[in-house]
Amino acid sequence: MTSRRLPSLLPDDPLARRGVLLAAPTLLLAGCGLLPTGAREEEDSDSADERADEGAADGAAGNANGAEADEDAAAADPAISAVIEMHPTEVTDEAVAGRLMARLENAKTMLAPYVKATVTASGVVDSLTAADYTALTGEEPPKADGAEDDTPAETILPGERKQFFLAAWESTDSDWQPGVSGFSPTAMDIMHEGNETHLHVSQASHGDAERSGIVLAIVDRDPKPDAMALRAEIRDGISEISLVDGSILRTPSPALYERELGVEITDAGVVDTKVPDGFAQEFMRLRGTVKSGLLTPYIDTYDHGGNLFWADEDELHLVVTLDWQIDDSSNVTDVTEATLTLEDGTELRSAQDINQTFGSMGSHIATFTIPAKERTATLTLSPRFTKVLNKDFEQVEDPITATFTFS
Repeated sequence: MTSRRLPSLLPDDPLARRGVLLAAPTLLLAGCGLLPTGAREEEDSDSADERADEGAADGAAGNANGAEADEDAAAADPAISAVIEMHPTEVTDEAVAGRLMARLENAKTMLAPYVKATVTASGVVDSLTAADYTALTGEEPPKADGAEDDTPAETILPGERKQFFLAAWESTDSDWQPGVSGFSPTAMDIMHEGNETHLHVSQASHGDAERSGIVLAIVDRDPKPDAMALRAEIRDGISEISLVDGSILRTPSPALYERELGVEITDAGVVDTKVPDGFAQEFMRLRGTVKSGLLTPYIDTYDHGGNLFWADEDELHLVVTLDWQIDDSSNVTDVTEATLTLEDGTELRSAQDINQTFGSMGSHIATFTIPAKERTATLTLSPRFTKVLNKDFEQVEDPITATFTFS
């Protein structure tokens, strides 16, 4: 049985072999007479010491390389080893997997409706013992390649220029705002070299968003970030996070990872008026202002603008909630208009029609799709009222405005 090595996820640091390369430019300059004599003598003395240190370092490196070569040779002995192919496999033995992985300290968090996913640990190994192979896969070790009978292999190998790869991930509910329609569950998959695997990850939906897993696979040596990934898909938006290093590989909304998506409202005006009802009551009273704002890349609920789904990569949806306290009236119709003006003077209309925002059963929400780079905008509300029983009636109030600052 061979010992187990846990190589770094990053390429090996060649510092132990770099002494001569680092000293060479100085030696060349001294040989060409480009350094003063005193400096040359000092450099010669220093270089001698460096060369002595380099010899020791190279000797140590050579011993290490020899040990690795011996280990590789032993691991490849067909009498006790087996080279296998395998599909990505879900691991249930956390203890064994934990010994073979290192925690990822700087992993990103992938965000999508019902998904807040992080890669907690990953690692690569050149071989597995028979015991570890069984613990990780739940299968008995295969027959040794060179065995004449059914003698099981003591060492399991992934093939030439390949490594065994392990990664642990977890995901919770992202508490996506605004809330997501129950008709839009998020599908999650484990990707291996760009392809979906046969591993089943249950769909993420409201009240059932917590999930986690440990994956074992065979990858190319020193795997690239996209060798293994966790994918989340809702509607036409695909997000992927690398199981190798925890980086974000793909997203329908780069702004999710580039800014806070914060909204500050200042100088919000107030409309306070009454409109003669002329039917069931004397007046209809209104007091209204801007209540809050929200930036989001995905919307699929009716009240917040309907089936807008994912905004384009360079856009975001701005959801504006109004504090619109109005008396019910069967005769007075609220036909107030909402307009958003961008920094360059562009005027936008809301995704909702007037009745959906301000009607008697209106949600008092106006949604706009704005450039993701936008930093300020001005909302203008122009209150206007008509009557059902008097087509010639119209009451217009002075517009009120509110300033939005985005972070």
